[in-house]
Amino acid sequence: MTEFAELVGVIRDVILIVAFLLFTFLLLASFFLFRKVSRLVDSAKRTVARAEQVADAISSKISGSAGAGSGVAFGLGKAVAFFGGLRRDKKGKGEQENGKQ
Repeated sequence: MTEFAELVGVIRDVILIVAFLLFTFLLLASFFLFRKVSRLVDSAKRTVARAEQVADAISSKISGSAGAGSGVAFGLGKAVAFFGGLRRDKKGKGEQENGKQ
């Protein structure tokens, strides 16, 4: 019976040592994985920030150009409306384009 107890004790000790080593390995692997993922996330954040800066620069240039172009178009539209209104006002009041009332 003592041989059986010694065998159970040895098996228990081996299982505890293997479990401890496995736990230590998993803990270290988790730590290194966390560091790698953390670096990857930081790199992704930097990349997104750079892409955001580029997009802002491009959109500001486009919107600035569009703003200048829309100002010119607005001015031309006002000029056309002004001169078009003058041409219509030269006709007599109450007259239509074909001369009939």
